Amino acid sequence: MKGAALGFFSGVRALFGGIGFIVSKPAMWGWSMIPIIAAALLFAVFSGLSIWGSNELSHHLLGGDGATTASTVGMWALRVVLWLVSIVVAFLVAMSLAQPLSGFALEAIARRQEIDLTGRQWPDQPFVASTLRSLRVSLAALFVSLPILAVLAVITLLVPPLSIITIPLKFLVTGLTAAYDFIDYPLSLRGSGVRSRLGFMKEHFWAVTGFGIAAALLLLIPGFGLFLLPFGVAGATRMIIEADQRAR
Repeated sequence: MKGAALGFFSGVRALFGGIGFIVSKPAMWGWSMIPIIAAALLFAVFSGLSIWGSNELSHHLLGGDGATTASTVGMWALRVVLWLVSIVVAFLVAMSLAQPLSGFALEAIARRQEIDLTGRQWPDQPFVASTLRSLRVSLAALFVSLPILAVLAVITLLVPPLSIITIPLKFLVTGLTAAYDFIDYPLSLRGSGVRSRLGFMKEHFWAVTGFGIAAALLLLIPGFGLFLLPFGVAGATRMIIEADQRAR
């Protein structure tokens, strides 16, 4: 897939094109609801557990019967930071696990987007192998992104003025993680291996960055994150198709 690298706004355009595709195609709404429901249930469970854990940890560290006014203020400040981090982590985990659970629906969306743009239909991939590959890709993304987010959270907590740097970096890490997951589906239709995801991201780094930042910013819209799986897969498929066309 060698060719002229896609630019930053190619990635942004691909994501919004994917949103337009899903919204304008009623036939895709049923497929889209499957990952949305899976992600919503997982996010509710993980965010609830993480918020409860944040409360317990902050109370254990700074609360207690002998807590002073200063320690109480510190406890709530720590609690708010942990809430923000835990919600981001819960979202990433929920999205990552919802993908393999609803992989058949996301693959159907990628196939339909491909047919709509190119008329090309790829051979079916084995269900078990496809699901395990998707799970492996998602877990790999989590193992890389979660430690980075944890380090950024600690820096934000210890040196609050650096939040002007750490918060944008959190958005970038979240967006790149999502992009890495989304491009799995159009590439798997082509029978590409797991390493090809990293190869694509390296070759089209700015497009993937634009795609990821746009996705992360859309997450600021309340409730929008639950729709990101079908929108993102459709958008990633458009980005892969444009890269194919440039390579040819």
